[in-house]
Amino acid sequence: MYIARQPIFNRDLTVYGYELLFRPDRKSNQFGGASSVCATASVVEELFEAGFDPIVEDKFAFINCDGDFINSNTIELINSEKLVIEVLESTKFNGKTINMIKELKDKGYLIALDDFDNNFYSKEIISLADIIKFDLLATPLDSIENNVQEALKQGKLLIAEKVENEGVYEMAHEMGFHLFQGYFFSKPKIVCKTNGRCSAILKYTNILKELQSQEPSYDILKELIGSD
Repeated sequence: MYIARQPIFNRDLTVYGYELLFRPDRKSNQFGGASSVCATASVVEELFEAGFDPIVEDKFAFINCDGDFINSNTIELINSEKLVIEVLESTKFNGKTINMIKELKDKGYLIALDDFDNNFYSKEIISLADIIKFDLLATPLDSIENNVQEALKQGKLLIAEKVENEGVYEMAHEMGFHLFQGYFFSKPKIVCKTNGRCSAILKYTNILKELQSQEPSYDILKELIGSD
């Protein structure tokens, strides 16, 4: 199992950060049959064990998170200083998930909304976001100009994602996007190999969470440890 990274560039084309992506093998361009939680856990585990420098150097690390992973508390094992939590569009925003996003934001984590669609994300979720990503293949620039201008007025940092050619880049640049990502600049590239224990960090987190409760349950701890 491997971690790939795809650069995200500033307006002057210097690297702002990297989106980190799980890959089951070196030739794959997707995360394969792994669950979204397992894929994200592998990325977080590698950041936890190796640190930021070998993977993203001194840049920001963007990691994809759905509601299940956000609610697992695993993210908090990673320092918030250079981590961007990229909330997937598939996330189900119940009260627990929204409260957890608020807590993470209060602790210094940057919150990004992936594949932004104004019809999907509520005003409450949008208000929590520091960064908004627009998929320019799914939502072409001429269809999102009003959303872009509104987001700029709200002070959001905007990423043009899936920029495939120079013409789209120039249009996005002119429209006011701050950051750019896509095959026009670079495809994701393998940066490191993981140990393949994609669920281990979730077990560790659950054990620590139980130990920190007011009355830890030995039965729960026994079950958690026995399942490893």
